[in-house]
Amino acid sequence: MTTEFYSLITDIGFNEINKALNDGKKLDLKYIAVGDSNGKYYEPKTTQTKLKNEKYRAEITEVTNLTARALIPNNIGGFYIREVGLFDGNNQLLLIAKQPETYKPIESQGSVKELWIKVLLKAINPDVIEIKIDPSVQYASTQFVIEQIKTHKHPDLMPIWLYDTNGNGVVDSCEFIDGGRFTDGGDINLPQPPAIPELIMSTTIYDKNNNGIVDNAENIDAGEFESEE
Repeated sequence: MTTEFYSLITDIGFNEINKALNDGKKLDLKYIAVGDSNGKYYEPKTTQTKLKNEKYRAEITEVTNLTARALIPNNIGGFYIREVGLFDGNNQLLLIAKQPETYKPIESQGSVKELWIKVLLKAINPDVIEIKIDPSVQYASTQFVIEQIKTHKHPDLMPIWLYDTNGNGVVDSCEFIDGGRFTDGGDINLPQPPAIPELIMSTTIYDKNNNGIVDNAENIDAGEFESEE
């Protein structure tokens, strides 16, 4: 048996596509289902009306001319994925795919992850594909989140570089802060800020008297301030 991975339009799919073209309508692409193929790969057939062993069916959240996507949430899993099916609103199997084996874990197995399933629609005439995006299901890319964190500004956040004078990533008993001095008596000149601060810390952790800054009234980590004489 070949291990080549591919997708097929089913006989039902061809009929529905032709009907949509003749009627000037769009296909109602509704669900993506995944299955484990009963434990081993098989070669999909155009005569199939269902997956060999369906494990989960998710509603499609996005359709473009090229792809349809659906999300398997983190609380669903405990199975392998080897087959994928695209269904319409009448639960008719329009397209079936042989999928590279992927395991979808659940929390009780020691791992949690959401899994997006994407089905390529290149074989389907784009004239019968209705573009749709569910506005209630929006997910940010990892890169977008990273950029937002880098540029985030908030009154409860202050740069670690200003107070972390020994560069160990935390404000601890080795640091000299504001007008106060730790009881170990170490005086250290505050560093000049870098061009782009990379680390931040929350004043909600260190600003014990809630005056908006970390000053000589605060107890920080193993160190303790004392007033300057």
